[in-house]
Amino acid sequence: MSAIKSQTDKASSDPAAEETNAPNTGTAPDASAESDAKKAPAPKKKKKKKKTTKQLLIGFLLKLAAVVLAVWLLFTFVLGMTIHYGNNMHPALRDGDLIITLRLQRPFLNAAVLYDHEGKTCLGRVVGMPGNVIDISDEGALTVNGVAPAEEVFYPTYRCETSGIAYPYTVGADQVFILNDFRSDTNDSRAFGAVDMKNVKGPVLILLRRRGF
Repeated sequence: MSAIKSQTDKASSDPAAEETNAPNTGTAPDASAESDAKKAPAPKKKKKKKKTTKQLLIGFLLKLAAVVLAVWLLFTFVLGMTIHYGNNMHPALRDGDLIITLRLQRPFLNAAVLYDHEGKTCLGRVVGMPGNVIDISDEGALTVNGVAPAEEVFYPTYRCETSGIAYPYTVGADQVFILNDFRSDTNDSRAFGAVDMKNVKGPVLILLRRRGF
């Protein structure tokens, strides 16, 4: 009797036995739930609706209008474009050349510029800035502030005989003195004086030669 009691006490004090005899309270994975999850269809991707011909046409026209507007703004406020006619700027610029100017840049010394004079677009080179003193001798020598300008023009610079401009000539504020490279053509500031800055369309940015001579 005592032997049976001792074995019972040993069994009750054995943790391993308690774990073995402990009831299994965990729940087994639900196999049917996993099976249903596998069988459940994946969510379908939404198909993009094809655009109709009308929608495609409207989209194309809107893009085209945006491009046209951008080009118009560019050549109205930023760039100027014109074809040069005549040889008053020979040899640097020739008859038929396509000229593109930068409107946003102010004219500077020795720059070839487009400018308006009496409703006509002209092309010339800036030789005098505001406050400069221009003088032209009887021998055809040009000086600016008493110094011969460093320019690649080999023609003598004579005065315009039909003009009443007296030399030395001081360029006014917000004006530039413009001469043709072909100095025999005196239809420039020698004839009508300095040009207002507001009439200058900007220096030449790009020159495209359209003729091979």
